[in-house]
Formats: sequence, structure tokens, C-alpha cells
Amino acid sequence: MRYIADLHIHSHYSRATSKASTLHGLAAWAAVKGINVVGTGDFTHPGWFAHLQECLEPAEPGFFRLKADQIIDMSPVLPMGIRPALSPASIRFVLSAEISSIYKRDGKVRKIHNLLYVPDFHAARQINATLATLGNISADGRPILGLDSRLLLEILLERSEAGFLVPAHIWTPWFSVFGSKSGFDSIEECFGDLSHHIFALETGLSSDPEMNRMVSALDRFTLLSNSDCHSPAKLGREANIFNTGLDFFSLRSAVESPVNQDGQQVFTGTVEFYPEGGKYHCDGHRRCQICLEPQESRKLNNLCPACGKPLTIGVLHRVLELADREKPVYPPGSPQVHSLIPLQEMIAELLDCGPNTKKVQNSYVRLINTFGSEFTLLLETPVEDIQTRGSSLLAEAIRRVRANQVLRRPGYDGEFGVIQVFSGDERARLCGQGNLFASAVTSEQRKKAGKRTRTALDPVPMDDIPTPAKRSRVSLNSEQQQAVDSTAALIVVQAGPGTGKTHTLVSRVQCVAGSGAIPCTVITFTNKAAAEVRERISRDIPDQSGSVTVATFHGYCLGHLRRFRPELKVAGPEERMLVLEELQPDWSARDREAFSRLLSRFFSQLESGTENSVVQRYVQTLDERSLIDIEAVVSRTVELLHVDGPEAETIRRATGHLFVDEFQDVNAAQYRLIALLARTSTVFAIGDPDQAIYGFRGSDPRWFHTFRDDLHPEVHRLFRNYRSGVSIVRAAEQLIAHNDHPLPLVEMEACNNLQGTLYVQRCAHPEQEAAFIADNIEVHLGGTSHRSIERDDRIEASAVSFRDIGVLYRTSAQAAAIGAVLSRRGIPFQVVDLEAYYTKGDCRLLYFWILALTGLAEFSQLMFLVRQEPGIDEQVVDRLRTHFRTPGLRAGISLSHMTDWLHGTDDAACARLCLFAAEMQSLVDTQPVASILQALVEHYLLAADHPDMQRLIESAVATDLPLTDFAAHLLQYSDSIIYDPRAEAITLCTLHAAKGLEFPLVFITGLEDGLLPLYMGSSIDGEDGEQQLEEERRLLYVGLTRATTTLFLTWCKERSRYGGPLRPCTPSRFLQELPAASFTNLPTPEPIRSRTSRPRQLSLFS
Repeated sequence: MRYIADLHIHSHYSRATSKASTLHGLAAWAAVKGINVVGTGDFTHPGWFAHLQECLEPAEPGFFRLKADQIIDMSPVLPMGIRPALSPASIRFVLSAEISSIYKRDGKVRKIHNLLYVPDFHAARQINATLATLGNISADGRPILGLDSRLLLEILLERSEAGFLVPAHIWTPWFSVFGSKSGFDSIEECFGDLSHHIFALETGLSSDPEMNRMVSALDRFTLLSNSDCHSPAKLGREANIFNTGLDFFSLRSAVESPVNQDGQQVFTGTVEFYPEGGKYHCDGHRRCQICLEPQESRKLNNLCPACGKPLTIGVLHRVLELADREKPVYPPGSPQVHSLIPLQEMIAELLDCGPNTKKVQNSYVRLINTFGSEFTLLLETPVEDIQTRGSSLLAEAIRRVRANQVLRRPGYDGEFGVIQVFSGDERARLCGQGNLFASAVTSEQRKKAGKRTRTALDPVPMDDIPTPAKRSRVSLNSEQQQAVDSTAALIVVQAGPGTGKTHTLVSRVQCVAGSGAIPCTVITFTNKAAAEVRERISRDIPDQSGSVTVATFHGYCLGHLRRFRPELKVAGPEERMLVLEELQPDWSARDREAFSRLLSRFFSQLESGTENSVVQRYVQTLDERSLIDIEAVVSRTVELLHVDGPEAETIRRATGHLFVDEFQDVNAAQYRLIALLARTSTVFAIGDPDQAIYGFRGSDPRWFHTFRDDLHPEVHRLFRNYRSGVSIVRAAEQLIAHNDHPLPLVEMEACNNLQGTLYVQRCAHPEQEAAFIADNIEVHLGGTSHRSIERDDRIEASAVSFRDIGVLYRTSAQAAAIGAVLSRRGIPFQVVDLEAYYTKGDCRLLYFWILALTGLAEFSQLMFLVRQEPGIDEQVVDRLRTHFRTPGLRAGISLSHMTDWLHGTDDAACARLCLFAAEMQSLVDTQPVASILQALVEHYLLAADHPDMQRLIESAVATDLPLTDFAAHLLQYSDSIIYDPRAEAITLCTLHAAKGLEFPLVFITGLEDGLLPLYMGSSIDGEDGEQQLEEERRLLYVGLTRATTTLFLTWCKERSRYGGPLRPCTPSRFLQELPAASFTNLPTPEPIRSRTSRPRQLSLFS
């Protein structure tokens, strides 16, 4: 069967698309155009996917059609009175989607668009489920994902045996596999070992098969042509003609092999947009209205002759770079090529008016009603019939188009080209004389219009994108080497930001561990940090890694305490509140919270509290139950060391050489622990008092200096910054100089050969601030879509990818406005906070259930789950708590123990909870973790679209771990900042959580007095206020030094605090402390000139 297919379109869920881009609009216009098969486009978008399932039904294998009840009156979406020969009910759909992949490969940002085709909803659903774990697929019909093209192909192949991937518009400069701005030089370079699964390429509007066949590396690929339309009326600008079975599998086979095994041509032709009409055919600079051919650009070093900025290198130039032939060579069996002008544009030229005018519309309707469809008229109807049934002028126009005798004004840098049949004077004469052939086209004109020649040009390599010089982390600089090689027993290293702190620490461990049989102990602050240091040690010193223990303060101390009391278990925050509720039943929740803070100070600061009877009873109660408060672990170990008994001797002997990371963050108990161990252990402590930012946890930088004053260690200072540019380093230094310093400041030396750029921007309100951030993200990414590129002339090729960008703020509440704007623009991001996101809010309920189902939940966490069940009487809770008060019972309690007891209460709410627990337990061995989480969300009527809820479910899918391993993973990192450095996503992060991270591009938002610095009261006054102000200054110092190359600081004239009305704001006092010379003025986009260029003949491809 002969049919025409347009396999690349977009729904109204994609940006900059017509609201008429519905299935009904597509079917109606396909009938008008004479297209039989249309790609659905956008099946990854949840809204469009639901619409497809609602409106389509299976037709031939792998093809779909509108359901009978969806065959409605199509006239509202078509020009009035139009009656195409095809019925919309006969139109077939094939499931398709386009993915925008923006990722970093081989040090360069790649921006590739790929088309996916699958034969059924099941495969599409599986692909969507996987892609949902990698980014926001609901923000745009063509989602932007930080996903390598090879991995996208792998996902498709794993989920659909018959599915196939086609690289889209392969020459488009900004977003394609061969694009001059961010592409590759070969398919193999892009798709690696899976390249053999690619058998077709989409040429795009700015190239045609003749151009592509100049590149021999493309000989094995079939060339497809599609419209990529964003409006149903634009269907068929390019299309494909088949003569094969009307089903997905026959179509796929014809694309893979245009000539079948019987020698029949099953892929017979393509309908082409004249490539000069595409937006990126020639080189140029749209702002300056400069359009150049490749040889002209080469003479100018690819720079705009008007402004000196880089030109956008067009498709023609890029083809010549990769071409290895003087003339195009078509492989045997290549489909025939038909270059056409859309009928409405042709009519508009003949009538000398716009294509959307009523005059053109009336003529278009009359021609469709006469000839049946647009392609029937343009491709099949004899010229004589057109002259008889249409007009002589139209017949001559179509004859010229079929013969490629047209005038072309090429497109460039996002500006569409213009294709004309007649020159202006010629058309005026023909129409004015009323005689079509009154002025015949000369043979010389036809020769000039139809001839194609190639200019011999050497390939012009793209300019290398400059990247920051990076110091090899294998070697040590002189200051690091001195600290590593020192023979002193006690060493403290003050390591400024970006000076190689972890590298120095690991190098010292390597040096010490290899010098004797004494064990080594490295103490960090979080399990995540411990895992990272452990991995570095295992990689760098695998032979000695077994003699090195890496643990957090709590892990180190608890491990030793359990040597002496193996039954000892930890009481977390929930258990603490339960015990306080038992001991003081008359206290309000606020009273318990206040006393809990007192306990924290008692344990962490070693404050006096033993005279408080409640403190004594609390500690005694836990001890009787073989429990220890999580915050008392360090102070209990300090007590053992202070007594200096046999337990202390065991601890000291097992510790050996002690290394302490982030020493500036210790509290009183942790400092006392280190000081006591220093009596018998060597100590290597490293940190930076200027980066002490956790005062709210009891940390205090004074302990860093107390260690130096009390124990007189050897002091080393690291000052060579390998991270940030000079301007950023100088600004940070001047800021932190306003704090008091016991030791003279040492000037940092910026060593990465970067100048660094700082900007400051005033915004009216947080929404404008968020838009400013999103706009500049797109600028530095080099644009995330053609629309953003064409909107902003500042956009150039960039080496920055999503994961290279950090947006930092003082409070978590600031993330909402920024995240909303990024979501609307389809820009992927991850939110990072000090607390693991799943340990708070509604996610905590899911987290506790995961722990309960795997036997990892504490008694307090099980009690929390019981209290979440509606209708559970408080008396039942009291009886339950009393029953399990016995230490032995509580220590070994599990979900089954809890439900066994609840069964005996004869309480309806308890019975419901037991039944639900049994249902959940039955899913453990049969369902993936994501399904279990979704069942919990539905049971508790939680907001499934909440970002944290989606993130947890996506994490379960991405890790693909069994439930027990997933629970252990969550438990292990529950104390850590959850940040994935591999994620191709922008990082939204509090300043506190940004410690230890770095990004080429950083935004710090909300630099307003009262927010940064944050006032706990109405202002910062007095001695306590000065300490608070110094910590806030250190916090900004940490933020500034996260940036390597570019830093934006923003503040708002108005902002809402705590959900209230907008209130006036003043810029942060810290802005005044930064050197004005460090800042650069923000560039202002220039207006685009109106286009005045005339049609021209190209010397290469006319």
C-alpha cells in the first residue's frame, strides 16, 4: 500500500505549540495534507499520554486510530468549507516522542535531540516510568533530561524489542548529533557500542538528502524527513512516502531497508523542505542581520563582521566540515527526493499577501476541494490538469517547484529562509498581463536556478571551548607535602576552601598507614563523608586500607561502647520524645521540645545537668532499657576515657593514629574526646575555622584554636586555591576579613588560571529573582531550546552542563519560587538540604514503613506508625507503650510483634492497621519497591505529586534494589546531605548543605538584611548577635567559594517572610563588604535589526 507518513510532530503540551495540536486537529489536517500516518509525538508527557490512551484504539499492528466516539465534527479546527478526500477516521497514528538530552561527555556539553518510536502503550509506559526517575517529564512535551544519548537508546532497547531511535534534525547547530555547537563528529562517537542499533537519521529542515550524501559515513543510514511541526497546519512540510504494509513493523522494516528482500522499493521517497528555507542553513548572526556562506565565514574566522562575536555556524558549513566527497553519492535503493514549497506559501506568493490572509485561505480551500489533498496537487496531478482545473500561474509555479527552479534566500541563526518561485518583477508582469507565459523563463535563468556546485573547502574545525586549567590531584604542593611528611605527633592543618583538604588528609593516611603496624582511625561527620573518604583510601592505598578505620564520631564511639555492652541500642529523637512523655505525662509538646534542647546541650556541650532530676531519670531509664541517646554516645565515651580504666585502654589501643576531618565543626564533647585521645594517639586534624557554619548544632570554631593553644600542635596552613577564579577568591577574602581572627590572615593564591566573574542583580520580588536565575541558566547552558536561543543573543556555545550549576539560598523556603520556574521551563534540578528529605514531612511515613517492613524500625518509629492510623485510641497507645516498656521486649520488637499485640485489643482501628500491615508484608517479595511506596501513598492519601514523594519513588526505581537493601541504604544515609554528583540536574541547595560542593556557575539568592544575614530576632545586637553575625558571614564565605568561574548574587526589593505579605527589603550589609572592583556589569541584550536581505543564489547548493 502506498502511503505518506509524517513521523515527527509535537502536541500542545510542548512549548511554543498551537492549542490546535490535539489528536483531532492532527487527524483533520493530515487528511487535508494527504498524510496517512502521523507520529503522536510527546508520549512521554503524562497529560498527552493519558489523552492518547483515552482517544486512540489499536488498528493495524503497532498503529492506532481515533476511537469511534472520537470521530467528531472537525470543521472547527479547519478552514471554513474545506472538504478533503481523506476522512480523519482513516488516519493512523504511531507512538512517538522526542527527548532533549543535555549532558557532558569528554569535557564538552552535548545537546542532542532523539526520536523514539514504539508499537504499543505498554512499552511507552515502561519508558516513561524510567525517564520519570531521571528528570521532570511533565514540564514539556519534549522533556529536557540530563541523559546520555547512548543510555537513552539502551533504555529504549530494554523496554521495547521492536522500538527504534532516530537522531532528530541531525545538523541543527544547537541540538543535534552533528550540530556545530554541541554535537559529535560521528554516530559511533555518540552512541558507542550501541551504534549498530541506529539505522535511520532525520535530515531536518536545513539539510536535504543531497547534502547528507556528501558524507560517506552516512551511507549505511536511511534518511527520513519529517515536519517537526508545532501546529497541525504545518504538517507535511517534510514527509516520507512508503509502499509497504500499513503497520508499525512494515514501516520499521522499510525504514531499515528501503528495498525489501524481494527487490521491491518499499520506502519510495521523501518530501523535502528546500534546505535554504530552514532556520540554520547558512552561517550568520541574527542580531546584526549578517548571512554568510561557509567560505565567507572562513575568511572572517567565523566572527561576525559587524560586532566581532562568533557566528552561528550553519548546517551547510557543518556538512562541509564532515564531507569527504566532491559530489553526492546515493546508495543503491535510496528513496526519491521531492523538494516542495507548502501550498499556502505558494498561493501567498502568487497573490502577494500573507499566508494567513482570507484571500489565501479561500484559494487554499478551493484547491483542496478540487484536488482532494495538498500532496495530491503538489506531487501527483499533471501540470495540464492543474492549468485546466486551477490556474495557469499556479500550474507554472508547481512545474518550477517540481523542477527545482526556484529562488532562495537562505535562513541563518534561527531566521527562516525564503523560497520563491518568481522574482517580484516577473510575478508582477505575469499577473499584470493576465498571461502566464507572457514572460518565459530563459534557459540561463533555469540553469542558474537549478545548478548545484560545491566549493572546495578544507574542513574548518570548531574552536575549542576554553576550559579551566585543572591541577593534577596526584601530586602535592609544598605546603601539603610538609603537612604530610611531618613527624610531629600533633598536627593541625588550616585548609582554606579549594586547597585540597581531603587530598592532603588521604595522603597523610597513606604515609602513616604504610609506616608501621599501628592502626589508623579517620573520623568524619557524616556517613556519606565517611564513605567518600573510605573509597578514596581504598583506591589510593588498597594494600593498607584494611588497617584504616573510617567512621563518624557517633559510629566510632558507638562501636567502642558496644564492645563493652553488645546489647546497647541507640535511642533516636522519636524514642527520646516517647521516654519524656512517659516520665513527664503532664508536659505539653512544647515543654518536651524545650527539654529536648536542654538534653542536646547537656550531651554535646558537656554542660552541667546531673542536678536536674528529669535528666537523671531520663538517662537512668534509657540505661535500664539498654538504650543510649544518640547525642550521648560521644559524651559517654568521653567519660570512659576520663576514668582511664581498662575500657579506655581498649579504646586507645584500637584507635592508634587519629585523623579528624572538618575539625572546625567539633562541639565541646567531640573536642574533649580528641584531646583525651591525644594523650596516647598521634592526631592529624584538618579544617578551616572560617568555614565553621554549624553553630546551631553546637559546633564552635573556638575549639580549633583551643586545640592549638592547649596542646601546642604543629600548625600548617594551606592557601593555594585550585577551585575559584581570582575575582571570586579576592571577594571572599575581603568578606571574611571582617571577622575576628586569632591568627593573622594568609592571602589565598588562586591557582586555576581563571579570572572569575561576579555579578550582582536587584530584583523586584522572588518571582522575578527566579526568572532572572532561569534566564541566566539558559544563557550559560547555551540555551535549552531553539526558542530560548532565538530569544537571547547572549547565548553562545558553553562548556557548562546542568550538574555544573548550583543555586544556593539561606533558607529552604526560598527554593519554592526557583523550583517552580525551573519546572515550567523543563529544566531538571535536585533539591539538597542538611536533612535527608525522606526523614521529614509526609516522606517520613513512607521511610518508617520501609524500615518496619524490613525489621529495621525502632520502637519509637513503630509507635509513630500506630499513631498515624485514624481512630487509634490514645489509651491503646499507652497500653502498647507500657507492654513494651521491658528492655528485652523493646530491644527486639518488630512489626509482627506490634501487630500480634494489636490483634488482641478487639479495637476496629487496630484491626484495620493489622490488615494493612499484612497486605504490605505480602508485597515485599512480589512487588518492586516503587509499587510498595505507591501503595502507601494511596493508603494515606498523600500528595503523590509532591517533589519529595516523587523523588523517593524515583530513587527506588533508579537504584533497583531489593527492599531490604533499599531500606539499609536509606538508613545509612539518613544523617547525610543527599546529593547525587552524577545527576545531570541543577542543584538547589541551602548554604549549609553546600559545604563540600563546587560548581562552575553559582547563584546565591536573597542577599537581604534579615535573610542573609538571618536575624533570629528583630536584629543582630550584643555579644551573641556579633557571634551570630560572624557565623552568617562565614556562611556566605562558604557560598562564595563554591563557585569556580561565575557567581551571581541576587537580592529583592520585596519578599514575604513565613508566608506573610510582601515586605520591603534592603540589600545585605555583606554586599557592602565585598570589593566593588570585583563585580562585572551584566550585559544588556541588544535589539534585533529588521531583516532587509534579498533573495540570492548560493555558490554551493543553489
